[in-house]
Amino acid sequence: MARRIARSLFLVGLLAPLMLASGCFRIGASPIALFIVSSAEGESPLTVIFDASESDDPNGAVIRYEWDFGDGSTATGRIAIHVYIVESETTFTVRLTVTDDDGNPSSTSRTVTVRPALPPPETFRIEFVWPFHYDADGDDAVNLNDEYFALRNTGSQPLDLTGWTVSNERGAEYRFPDGFVLSLGATVYIHSGVGANSDAILHWNAEAPVWNDQSDIAVLRDAGRVIVTYYAYSAR
Repeated sequence: MARRIARSLFLVGLLAPLMLASGCFRIGASPIALFIVSSAEGESPLTVIFDASESDDPNGAVIRYEWDFGDGSTATGRIAIHVYIVESETTFTVRLTVTDDDGNPSSTSRTVTVRPALPPPETFRIEFVWPFHYDADGDDAVNLNDEYFALRNTGSQPLDLTGWTVSNERGAEYRFPDGFVLSLGATVYIHSGVGANSDAILHWNAEAPVWNDQSDIAVLRDAGRVIVTYYAYSAR
């Protein structure tokens, strides 16, 4: 009997390393937590895909994936999607915790840096708007201030019109006063006659009617003499 027991113990001692190597015995090793991210940095709002498919357990299976996105939000699952929104540049530490079928946990982390979105580029846009009152009531030469046109700032920023001009088809030209700024969304009326200027009303100070009652073209140029826009009309 003693010889049989000794022989059995000898066989167990001989086979145990082979059985351990083949995975027949589980020894409670922790799983390996790994994940990749679709974007490690970018502008807000930044959508990031987190993929923990490479996580593994040497002697079992990973059965749970838990995510902490570093901004107070969490999720579960092998693959997770999260959107980061920031007002200032922020680096978030993202932590993945995996748990195997023996209840053993393991964690790893990576960082994601999110920058605030750049503001859209400022654009300027200015347009002739109705009314273009080219035909004053009564005698145009006597009622010059009833001959006028209007320009509106429809862009995304205030517009400094210093050096800008408006001309008619015959080449008569009006130059905006130095330092005149047309506010965002504002409209300015330019009258042909004489008067006091303000933010909303300017005067050409012409000595005769500027606009032809039958047809004409008003051309707006910037300080570099580049045509910005124009307005053509015909009474016929």
